[in-house]
Amino acid sequence: MKRNNIVVRIVAIVLCAIMVLGVVTAAFSAFAASPDSVTAPDTGSQPMVWVIVAVVAAVAVIAGCLIIPKVNKK
Repeated sequence: MKRNNIVVRIVAIVLCAIMVLGVVTAAFSAFAASPDSVTAPDTGSQPMVWVIVAVVAAVAVIAGCLIIPKVNKK
């Protein structure tokens, strides 16, 4: 049973890392685009806020996967 828990945690960490890489890649491409080439309509919202929120959420999930098992052992 413990081996299954370790495998599940490793898979979860790998998936979270892939999610972080995807969000960071999107953030880099959004920052790299010049303001003249962006053709999105101005809706008054800030799309970069959602990218930052996604990065913070992904990092929080990874931190949770690493910290919570250590806290539960104590």
